[in-house]
Amino acid sequence: MGIQVSWSSDAHNTMLVTYERSWSWADFADAKVQIDTLLNSVNHNVDILSDSSKSGGLPGGNALSVLARSFQSAPSNIGKVVVVGANPFFKSLLQILQTVSLNRAAKNIHFVKSSEEARSLLKII
Repeated sequence: MGIQVSWSSDAHNTMLVTYERSWSWADFADAKVQIDTLLNSVNHNVDILSDSSKSGGLPGGNALSVLARSFQSAPSNIGKVVVVGANPFFKSLLQILQTVSLNRAAKNIHFVKSSEEARSLLKII
């Protein structure tokens, strides 16, 4: 699978989503199901650390539409979404979503350059 999803700790307050070099929109859809399942398994807010630093970029297709639908259907207990190493195009698409989306998760996206910076922002040891 081109996207790995896991809890970052036993407290289940931060989720790690890691994009591999090559991934597809089908991988994204599968990861979205896993993310939503994990989010729905707890009754508290969960921060998401999304590491795309090793990703080769976005697959072909209508990325903005797919990403917008993903945020619109997201569970309400998403806290901060910290994106590590987003390429300029991916970052631009997410910034567009921040501007036009009414979804709280889309409004709470933060961009960082390193995992260390992400962990600091999320206060993960």
